[in-house]
Amino acid sequence: MAFLNDEKKLEIITKFLLDSPPGEVNDVYNDLRSLMNNPVVFKEGVLTALEQYNTEQFVTVTPPGQEHNVIISKYGQIEPNIFVDPKSHQKFRFDHMQQVATDPEPYEPDEATEPLRAALETAVQNYITDHYPDGIATVYSTQDSTLTIAIVDNKYNPDNFWNGRWRSAWVITPTTGEIKGTVKVNVHYFEDGNVQLNTEKTHDGTVKIDAENPETAAAAIAKYIHKVEDDFQKSLNDAYIELNENTFKELRRALPLTRHKIDWDKIMNYKIGQELAGRE
Repeated sequence: MAFLNDEKKLEIITKFLLDSPPGEVNDVYNDLRSLMNNPVVFKEGVLTALEQYNTEQFVTVTPPGQEHNVIISKYGQIEPNIFVDPKSHQKFRFDHMQQVATDPEPYEPDEATEPLRAALETAVQNYITDHYPDGIATVYSTQDSTLTIAIVDNKYNPDNFWNGRWRSAWVITPTTGEIKGTVKVNVHYFEDGNVQLNTEKTHDGTVKIDAENPETAAAAIAKYIHKVEDDFQKSLNDAYIELNENTFKELRRALPLTRHKIDWDKIMNYKIGQELAGRE
């Protein structure tokens, strides 16, 4: 990349950074930093990319003085680098480079939607506890009187060469019962290769909301989301079975005709030995 100017380098670096697999953004960041000779320009240039990555990937942080985690997303951003913690009714500043929260201040919730939001937070948390090993959920109320549920669960297993992330966002309009959702799954497998799964499902529907009973309405919404996400996961499982039993077998043999795996390291040693022998 020596022949490229700083602007072109930043353009390429930004793309790589935004495409970082789950749990690997720091590794990508450090690798890219070594490609650019100007650390000041690099740090200033990638900050915008990190802000976009953190909000899109639902990075989580523990707000100051709290024990629970909050998802960093566009749904909870009220000013540049200022995000809301709906549970503790406070806002805070988030450092996208260091991924830490500071400067907490009180934040008044929307009085009209807060009863349903609080009830929905409890219902969603129960759902998360039952179905996501390390899941985090944040329920926001927005200025247009809608409610948004953000869910994320990460599973990092680099020792076995894979990392994965589940993200879903659900926007509910209490007055009409309309619910719109998006579920995204990203898995990176990198043992002797580099394979990524990126899949997304969108959903539109309606759910009956009892405005007079927030707990009943929240339970109905959580049940609805559970059904949609469960169906999506089952469809992924069916797709994997199809790939394993049919598609992959049609692409290649499980073993060569010799019925033994090829030892590429041994072949390379043979080649090196032959070259050395030819020079004697």
